Amino acid sequence: MVKTLTSLFIVVATLSGALAGLSDNCHGSYFCNKGMGDLCTGAFNRFTDSTIYSDYTSRVNGKCTAIYRCTGKYPQLSGAAIKNLFKPIYGGQGCQGCGSHAFNSGNCEVALNYCADCLDSGNPN
Repeated sequence: MVKTLTSLFIVVATLSGALAGLSDNCHGSYFCNKGMGDLCTGAFNRFTDSTIYSDYTSRVNGKCTAIYRCTGKYPQLSGAAIKNLFKPIYGGQGCQGCGSHAFNSGNCEVALNYCADCLDSGNPN
C-alpha cells in the first residue's frame, strides 16, 4: 500500500511539474555558488549574435554551462536575442550563481548551471 501511494505521488508530482511549465528560478546544481557569475556570463556570451538557434544548444565557460532549451517546438532565435534572455537571471531575478529564465509561455528557458567536464553542444556547434 505504501509503495503504491509513493508511486502515485511521484506520478502526480511529475505530471503537475510538466503541466506547470518552466519557470524563473535561482536553482541549480549543488555545486553552484555565488562566485560563478563571471563564468556563467562568459558562457552565455559565447552564443554568436548573428547565428539563428532553433534546437537545444549549450555553451560552456569553465564549469558553467549556458543552455537554451524548450519542451516543445523551438522558436528560431538569434544569439543576440538569447543573450538578452539570460540577463534577467542576474538582473530582475537576483540570482548570484545558477538559475533559469522561462519564456515563450513557459515552454522554453535559458538556464545557467554548474557542469564539470562539459562541452558545447547543439547546432551550430
